[in-house]
Amino acid sequence: MIQFNFRAYLIRRSQALRALRELAVAKAKLKELRILFNNFSYRHRIVRDGEERQKFSEKIIILLLTVDAIEGADLMVRAARRSMVDELEAMLEVVDPQPPGKLGSMKRRKFDLPEAGLQKEIAEGVAEVVNMLNQEERNGGTFEVCL
Repeated sequence: MIQFNFRAYLIRRSQALRALRELAVAKAKLKELRILFNNFSYRHRIVRDGEERQKFSEKIIILLLTVDAIEGADLMVRAARRSMVDELEAMLEVVDPQPPGKLGSMKRRKFDLPEAGLQKEIAEGVAEVVNMLNQEERNGGTFEVCL
């Protein structure tokens, strides 16, 4: 009886270790994708080049399917897998956005993609702050910040 229980324990542990090993390999690939995704010039190229966007989307989908296929009853395996899936889905949503309602109730995080409108908004915001400061100087009052 003791030997039977110990063998069952070894099997469970080896399955968890195998899943963790597979997750480690997938995590290394995710790190490579994250480096590309966070590279400003590469993201700019993805925005402009449809073929490059398709290649990057395929890489994300392949890794997403790979991570999703990893089985493990261990809490650590499930948590690691869930966080990787969430991050990959968020990247995929930014790279290849889907129309609303197509994906159901799945919540996704949003990332900023470099666009020309973003620089215009920043410039307008800075100009507005400068105008506010100039008006305060002309009025002779002190500038108060309200949070």
